[in-house]
Amino acid sequence: MTILRNLKSFVAAIAVSTIALGGAAVAQESENLWQDVQERGTLRVGVAEAPPLMVRDPASGEWSGYFLDVMEGFAASIDVEVEIVETTWGNMVAGVQAGRWDISSGLNRNPQRALALNYSIPIWSYEIGLLYDTRNPKISADMTALADFDVEGMTIAVMQGAAGDLSITPQIENANIVRLDGANEGRLAIIANRADVFATDSDIHRFTIAQNPDWAAQVLPNPAIAKQGIAFGLRNSVPLEDIQVLDIYLEEMVATGAVQRLYEAAAAAMVE
Repeated sequence: MTILRNLKSFVAAIAVSTIALGGAAVAQESENLWQDVQERGTLRVGVAEAPPLMVRDPASGEWSGYFLDVMEGFAASIDVEVEIVETTWGNMVAGVQAGRWDISSGLNRNPQRALALNYSIPIWSYEIGLLYDTRNPKISADMTALADFDVEGMTIAVMQGAAGDLSITPQIENANIVRLDGANEGRLAIIANRADVFATDSDIHRFTIAQNPDWAAQVLPNPAIAKQGIAFGLRNSVPLEDIQVLDIYLEEMVATGAVQRLYEAAAAAMVE
């Protein structure tokens, strides 16, 4: 009996040690993001083109956009500078998970991505529109649902890995899908007749239409596709306390109308 009691005590001690070590391991997985950022002096922001959220000047390579304006303000509030890291929408989640940048900008909030990363609160809303050339004989005014475009001979362009791709691809059975890197490639695909419609953020299409009223139009499908909030993405290892720091800043920016004003300024710059 003594041996049995001793064995039970030994097993219990091992279990307690294992739990303690497991707790330590979990604690080690959590990161002090803003402390690390402040020690480095820069906040690394992953960006991919999605005007007017994020816009790359093809001549200079400079980035602008109201989502970057928001990040500039947040970085200043914690006494660091923004360091832009250019990527593609297909790599936007994987890059932040791998630590290649600290925060991913302009991500749609959806359950699939929420399994892989944490989100800030959303600062803008999103709905997928279908950009098309009004001279395209395949498209008529009575085509109002995504199903109307899911026909043989129709080609739908999406940004690879972006919300349009993730939302539309599972619903398409007959049309051809072309996956491209960015918004410019999507617009060019319509202009060059390599695609019949370009499926992405309706805000992006509004600026294309404003700049090209002679041919550009969009359909907002009914029922709507991917009406979601747009936010910033962070690693799962970033603790709630750090996410709250960002959320508090974003909440005030939205409530005071600062995000709306930044959007309007970015929009005006695009259509000049």
